[in-house]
Amino acid sequence: MKQVISVLVENQPDVLNKITGLFSRRGFNIESLAVSVTEDESVSRITMIIDIGHNAVDQLEKQLNKLICVLKIKRLDNVEMTGRELILVKVSRPFQVLCKVNK
Repeated sequence: MKQVISVLVENQPDVLNKITGLFSRRGFNIESLAVSVTEDESVSRITMIIDIGHNAVDQLEKQLNKLICVLKIKRLDNVEMTGRELILVKVSRPFQVLCKVNK
């Protein structure tokens, strides 16, 4: 089951590495990851989509709360979030010169 988790963290170097390392050590895969600064420049928001069970998310939240740099964790459901997908497509077409010869 896919879960969306939003984590507020201190905006410091190596914080993202600590968070993703926690997932890596437990063998969880992060399907999507977005990080940005909030209104307060000392706080960043990390939004992750992970594919794990409900019980594993509870355990993961407890492990994240043990990290000093984590300020707040919130699990988002479909009512609280708006999800969007983006696709980049490159289309190539051979160049053809079309001209009419007038005589």
